[in-house]
Amino acid sequence: MYTVCVKEIGDVWFSVAFGGDERMVASSFSYKGRKDVVAKIIESLPSGSSFTEAEPKGMALDILRDMHLIHEGKPVEREFKFDMDRLPPFTKKVLLMTYRIPRGFVATYGGIAKAIGDEGAARAVGNVERRNPFSPIVPCHRVVGSDLGLGGYGGGYDDLDVKRAILEREGVVFTGERISKESLWVPRG
Repeated sequence: MYTVCVKEIGDVWFSVAFGGDERMVASSFSYKGRKDVVAKIIESLPSGSSFTEAEPKGMALDILRDMHLIHEGKPVEREFKFDMDRLPPFTKKVLLMTYRIPRGFVATYGGIAKAIGDEGAARAVGNVERRNPFSPIVPCHRVVGSDLGLGGYGGGYDDLDVKRAILEREGVVFTGERISKESLWVPRG
């Protein structure tokens, strides 16, 4: 049984799901409304899972507020506890490496693949990022193409303008449509 908490902050809906041990199972955000963000959370839960919705308070409310801060490009000091037990090993490695990308920087899909020991898996890294069950906390918006173009974005909204806006609020420097090399972080395994 999972607990799902949802809150609108500003014009964005945020949601988070927890298992019985208070580790985060999923998080998401949406501009489309409450129904959309709840649907995204349900998609991230193991199939056939049951859940209840609860009013956000305590730790859940703090995490939802932190998600809003991340969305706004502001620093968050919390160390989040993820439940990744159900995820395949490759997915876990990608998400944990993505979680390490510092605010104000980006990494490439290929850079993450190389750092986790699978140099030819840039496309597979992109697929993991597209289905990131912990958006925006695991900052898939900070992962870009090898040409430093934005690549894709499936976070809270399938819109590259949203990805760019979040990155700009975080301090990532752009040169036209591409990210400046000064904002590139090279992950190390």
